[in-house]
Amino acid sequence: MNFLTYEGKVAVALLVFYLFYRFLLKKETFHRFNRVVLVGTVVLSFLLPLCIITIHKPLETVESAVPAAMEVMTDMPSPDLLPVVKATAPWWPMALAILFWTGVAFVLARVVISIFSVTRIIRQGERIREEDGSQIIVTQRNIDPFSWMKYIVLSRKDWEADLTPILAHEKAHVNLGHSAEILLVDVLSAFQWFNPAIWMLRADLQELHEYEADDSVLRAGANLKEYQYLLIRKAVSKSGYSVANSFNHSILKNRITMMSKSRSPLSRGLRVLYVLPLVCLALGLQARTIYVPVDKDSDFLSVQEQFDHFLPEVVVTKYADASVNPEDVVYVNRVNEIKLTAAKDFDTAPECRENFARWLNTRLLYPADCLYAGTLVAMFVVGEDGKVGNVEIVSGLCEEVDKAVASLICNSPEWTPALKDGKPLATVLFQPVRFMIHTAANAKAPVVLNVRANGSLESGGQVYAIAQLKDFVKPETTVQISAADNVPLGVIQDVREELRNIGSVRIRYASPSDQEGAIRNMPPFPAGKSKGEVEELMPGVNRDNIFVVRINANDKYFFGDAPRQDDAEMLRVGKDFLRKRGKEARFSLQVDRGTSYGVYRHMQDLLFQVFVEIREEKAQAIYGKSLKDLSPEELSEINAMVPIRISEAEMKSKRI
Repeated sequence: MNFLTYEGKVAVALLVFYLFYRFLLKKETFHRFNRVVLVGTVVLSFLLPLCIITIHKPLETVESAVPAAMEVMTDMPSPDLLPVVKATAPWWPMALAILFWTGVAFVLARVVISIFSVTRIIRQGERIREEDGSQIIVTQRNIDPFSWMKYIVLSRKDWEADLTPILAHEKAHVNLGHSAEILLVDVLSAFQWFNPAIWMLRADLQELHEYEADDSVLRAGANLKEYQYLLIRKAVSKSGYSVANSFNHSILKNRITMMSKSRSPLSRGLRVLYVLPLVCLALGLQARTIYVPVDKDSDFLSVQEQFDHFLPEVVVTKYADASVNPEDVVYVNRVNEIKLTAAKDFDTAPECRENFARWLNTRLLYPADCLYAGTLVAMFVVGEDGKVGNVEIVSGLCEEVDKAVASLICNSPEWTPALKDGKPLATVLFQPVRFMIHTAANAKAPVVLNVRANGSLESGGQVYAIAQLKDFVKPETTVQISAADNVPLGVIQDVREELRNIGSVRIRYASPSDQEGAIRNMPPFPAGKSKGEVEELMPGVNRDNIFVVRINANDKYFFGDAPRQDDAEMLRVGKDFLRKRGKEARFSLQVDRGTSYGVYRHMQDLLFQVFVEIREEKAQAIYGKSLKDLSPEELSEINAMVPIRISEAEMKSKRI
């Protein structure tokens, strides 16, 4: 938990508890009881934000939740994580943290200095032990009487005056442990120095200490009027040591009034029960629900034994450089037992509104320095509203990979929930992701095809025609396509179509600069679709939520409602649309066969930048920090607020 967020929750709890105390119990004569309430609520305020109740809710899992639309595609771009802007962190979160810790250090320094001053007086004074065990320190300093832990400090003048009520008052402070309570509150106050409630509570606690000590003196037989007169006479100066209990105090008027006040009825003490609903409310606000599968008829079954319950496996492949040896690869084969239900009474299974396997594959990237290989299994819930939540890695690979997969699934497109008797039903799904590493010693190097503008292909120093691909590209081969910026997309599309005919070929794309990232190719729509026709291919999508971007054969942009060529202007217009339409916004990128690869890639990057910058705005507004500084949970929440939705289509018309 972010520490400053935790401190904010403590501040709210402390303020609420204190306000209820002030209005319900402060004026009552239950001095010891009120002490317990005040100290208890301070401690409770610091503990409650750490108490999070987890509610486990049973859910049914799908026997086979693999709709036809989820068939694994063999023609996929190389995996690529959603882009994150490496923006400069704003200055104010750091300034706020510095201010907070400066305040903490200042208050703690005051407490330490005060303790040091008191202990120095105690060490330098004359120590006298009385028959009842009290330890009295007589000092030559001209100070008011005060007590600290087990010591009572008096000036030489007060000691020789033999003021019995003074000693009785300070002995009450010592016997009741008031100094320890003040010290505890002082330390906790350092972490809430910005909260007025903690300082008012501390003042009220000191006031209660004085009431209780006064009551002890009067119960011992002191004359009320004489004692009150002594208080007035001694109220000339202060001891000056904040951690000590001083005989003289600025609340003299309240003390005299409280001494003369009749006892409060015991029934009023029941007002303290206000704490119970407040605690329940605080715990309820922090409670979280975790959906877990129910076991009705089946026993514990392993991941492998229940693989037919899973979504199609997604494969992420990494080709390691020559410095990586096969023995460097760490193979992880964890088998976690998962409790699955045998219930099969779904009317319809949940179905992702996009091809989920393809969506996941196009966004996953093998961490650069990661040498872990194996199958990761993620569990997630498709809720009654079709949204994905409660993502857990039930069979992990390593922390870096686990977090990347969980964060991405949290940002899943919406699903059509499972139906039972016509009503939506929350269900659990399992997604296996196989991470593979091919080293130079044991891997078949991918076939590298350099696509030329004239339609010819270069591979291994040889030049081929597109029709010759089947002669040297075999099934189960990975093909890496690269192209210069001026290559028309139509030529690349022809290469793709020919590779599809070969079958079982995985296609990777690389830019001329080989920038690790792939060409971000989304599932294409059929060619020549207008905005209205595109809407028909997006069931349930309002056409007002579709932002159309066209690139003609002359590489000219039509961006939204007008021709535009300036990147900054297009970025501004795109962001305005995304802010207005929120998570319903969709960008449709339509290209011509004559569109150049470089211009196409540039527009893809610009559209992704639109989403990234809006995500950055959300991160700053909600968490006060940059995307790169968010925790996986926070990043998932931001990604869910601003899902990246870009679709592509070929545009037959050359008019813009």
